[in-house]
Amino acid sequence: MTKITHMNNKLIFENQEYTFEYPIQTLREDKNHVYVLLDIPANQEYTFDDFHNIYAFSYTGERKWQIGERPVGDNDVYTLINVKEGILYATDFSGRKYKVCEKNGIPEKMEIVK
Repeated sequence: MTKITHMNNKLIFENQEYTFEYPIQTLREDKNHVYVLLDIPANQEYTFDDFHNIYAFSYTGERKWQIGERPVGDNDVYTLINVKEGILYATDFSGRKYKVCEKNGIPEKMEIVK
């Protein structure tokens, strides 16, 4: 498997580097993807990209997707990501936990965890 590292706002693959606007808060991996959660600063005007601060990459460094719009409450930044049994889960600031589709990054099932 390819070695992936990160430093501040840079995601570093063997032969490629990807630079984000904000620092990387969390990096998670499964057998197919590297998932990145960005650390969005508080108290600012948020953009679409700020509210959708999770990205998936292949192990070759190709960006596969940015997380899509939520079915409900699409105006909170994500604060936590986890991979369990090959499934990505993303939790936003309001405590809504979503199961995220691996193929396209669309949030699917939602539960409240706060």
